Amino acid sequence: MERLGVGLGVTVALLWGSADILATLAARRLQTFKTTFISQSIGLLALLAFGTIAFWLWHLPFTPTAFALSALIGIFTGLCAALGYFAFYRALEIGPMALVSPITATSSTFTIILSVLILQEQLTLGRMGLVTIVILGIVLASSSLAQLRTLLHKPGYSLWSPGIRWAVAATLAFGAMDFGIGASASISGWFLPVLWTRFFSILFLTLPSCWKRYQRLSCAHTTLCSNEQTLSLSLPNLEDIAHLRNPLSRLGLGILLAIVAGMLENAAVLTFSLDTRIATTGITSAIASSYALVVMLFGMLMYRERLAKNQLFGIVMFMSGLILLAL
Repeated sequence: MERLGVGLGVTVALLWGSADILATLAARRLQTFKTTFISQSIGLLALLAFGTIAFWLWHLPFTPTAFALSALIGIFTGLCAALGYFAFYRALEIGPMALVSPITATSSTFTIILSVLILQEQLTLGRMGLVTIVILGIVLASSSLAQLRTLLHKPGYSLWSPGIRWAVAATLAFGAMDFGIGASASISGWFLPVLWTRFFSILFLTLPSCWKRYQRLSCAHTTLCSNEQTLSLSLPNLEDIAHLRNPLSRLGLGILLAIVAGMLENAAVLTFSLDTRIATTGITSAIASSYALVVMLFGMLMYRERLAKNQLFGIVMFMSGLILLAL
């Protein structure tokens, strides 16, 4: 059972990491908000199709109580998902990667704290030590000390730059989202928590966009408003979707990447929800947070960089902790 839980956690990490890579590439061709909205919307459509098939084939128990409770928790997890994915894609888009990846890799720490305090999950001292080794290994492996030194020596560079602020926001949001999904899965099964999370995340993404559009229209003739430079919250329109006719164009490829990212991320969250019913929410979250290693390895392959000593040591720590957890 433990081996199955660890195996599913690693699967979540691979799916999440692959989705994040594609979403980052998409955000650089589209906009961060559009990428987030497209990936979340595709995820919801895929979930509805999958849920319909699963209901008839596997007779999933959609009781009224489970439906209502999962919907209430889904409001919370949906808000966290909307904030988390938008903040994470934004952080990856503007960087610096040397700090964004290690920061977001610690989201499982927040999940573990919430799980122990609220869900009363029992972790033995030995398991807590192994989880700590896994998390520290991920942080070390996803950190580039050379890039970090370069950043710190830049004149006027601040460790509290916009990219870092977005990364911290994503870390807290992901930690809370994982906790909420795990708590809901223990009550209502593995499917409904993911469905409601996706539904409410789209709702929470749509509301600020509509408000921003209304604000822009109400002051369309004001010079101050028309010249103001703010973060774009525009929803994708039919013209954007039409670029799929030419998937090799910049915008067409961006939309295609966002769609595939949404499908992969959807599979990751479903697997995560299922895994929380096999292993504890805290351990599942700790293993799944190794998605940062997937992003890091992709970047190193792209730029043909070698692993630094701290990264090699981090990978050894992570793998050692993972193997011991599976025993």
